[in-house]
Amino acid sequence: MKKIVSFLLTALLLFSFVACNIPVTAKDFSSDGMTITLTSEFKEANIEGYTACYDSKNVAVFVLKESFSLFEGAEDMSIDEYAELVRKANSSKSPSEISKGNDLVSFEYDFLNEQENQVYSYISYMYKGNDAFWLVQFACKEEAYGTLIQSFIDWAKTVKFDSAN
Repeated sequence: MKKIVSFLLTALLLFSFVACNIPVTAKDFSSDGMTITLTSEFKEANIEGYTACYDSKNVAVFVLKESFSLFEGAEDMSIDEYAELVRKANSSKSPSEISKGNDLVSFEYDFLNEQENQVYSYISYMYKGNDAFWLVQFACKEEAYGTLIQSFIDWAKTVKFDSAN
């Protein structure tokens, strides 16, 4: 019996070691005409109100497509104008000013999840497709934001749209 238990424990330790060393690879996720490259650590999730969501151990990505048909004149609006509208809609979260660094339009804010008593940091990127504006938000615990921001920027740069979108 001791040999079986010993063998099982050894196998479990070996499996744990191998599982921890599985390489993380790039993985494309697509939804409604938008594609983003994240990593194999992400899984698709369904959250009401969002076009798509992707979740990993430390990061959540929320995607929202807002069709030009939602309001008159939207197709003539610039990405800067749309970004300012989104920023104002989130004014209760005290968002930062609009940033145009790294060829991306974004703003940042923090959100206190009172149920968890945890602050989450967000960076929101805005894009303009052929038929809609897109909002792609990356979120993580506040204390991890500094180490993850470069990944957020890199992932945001991979966002692409089908030619019809």
